[in-house]
Amino acid sequence: MKGIVFVKFNEFIEELWGDEFWDTLLNEANLPSEGIYTTVKSYDDQELFTLIDLVVKKKNISSKDAQFAFGKWVFKELYNIAPTGAHDFKDVFEFLHAVQNFIHVEVKKLNPDALLPEFEFLSETVDTLSFHYQSPRKLCFFCEGIIHGLAEHTGQAVTVGQSECEHKGNERCVLEVKKV
Repeated sequence: MKGIVFVKFNEFIEELWGDEFWDTLLNEANLPSEGIYTTVKSYDDQELFTLIDLVVKKKNISSKDAQFAFGKWVFKELYNIAPTGAHDFKDVFEFLHAVQNFIHVEVKKLNPDALLPEFEFLSETVDTLSFHYQSPRKLCFFCEGIIHGLAEHTGQAVTVGQSECEHKGNERCVLEVKKV
């Protein structure tokens, strides 16, 4: 996983619970990187899962809630560093299509080794968009949070659910976004 995710997770944790809590996580996690992250380097995915698991344990929240909260928070951070042209999309559905067809394409040009999630769009109406979220990391709840952060940014109200989820034993994750 690219270091930008770890750097932003560090900022997220410190903003919510302070530097001391971040230091406590690092001390207990015993990570190969020792929690020293740079935005461009890649790190083992397991480091993020270890940190999330510690947050879950220490704050008595679910992994789903932790991932969702981080996703919602990190949207604005990723939006601020998005490639030129990414800011042209003002609608939630339009932006989600742009993630797959534009933003991730541009990210891959800069970081060919980046392992990015893919969206396979299944159906779309004026107020509903359904897509298969594909990622070996299985961070579908993080994705849900990002979508809520996006909706907040665009000023559109949405609900996000999953008709299928790998965490519930399904073969894939299918996210359904509805404008309300």
